[in-house]
Amino acid sequence: MIMSDLITEVITETGGDTSDTTLQSAMLIFAKGALRRFPLFSRDRLLIDTSYATMSASNYLTVPTGFLREIAIYYLESGVKKYIEKLTESDFGAVANSTSSGNPLYYRIVGNVIEFDKTTTLLIYVEHYKTIDEVTASSTFPGDNSMIEILKDGIKATYYSDYVEDTAKGNAKFALFKAGLDELESKFMMLEQGNYINEA
Repeated sequence: MIMSDLITEVITETGGDTSDTTLQSAMLIFAKGALRRFPLFSRDRLLIDTSYATMSASNYLTVPTGFLREIAIYYLESGVKKYIEKLTESDFGAVANSTSSGNPLYYRIVGNVIEFDKTTTLLIYVEHYKTIDEVTASSTFPGDNSMIEILKDGIKATYYSDYVEDTAKGNAKFALFKAGLDELESKFMMLEQGNYINEA
């Protein structure tokens, strides 16, 4: 669904004027705010990306665009993933040597830099959670219909709380929004872990 159509639906559902360009712009801002909460409260495959870059005889890479946090960092060797282990600052300091070259074994992230224990020219893959808030009115929302409804609840929560200052409606819509995000997390866990809980 195109964001402008989604916003029109929200304005109609809240009883607003769909020709009000100021309200349309505000709703887009509310949508971006709601989208920023998706990866804070839930995981979904929509929020996962795999980025890659070649290290040019160096021991670091800049984090990918839209990067929130890593899931795994690896390189391929004869088609097999070779995972690079994340270390704490003190442990990384004990093994890192920027003058040593070869395939990296360890990494750490400082600010927007992924630093490796060795210098290399490898193609490095970064599987990571990403932001999805870089949208315009003409952007197509990449989620399914259930995610559209969750997003609409998030937009309405901000609209009622901050724009028309109806705290009760805002809180009710935020509760629906949070419940939707929790359900996304539950679905993700079922897909990743299966349907059964194993007894310890």
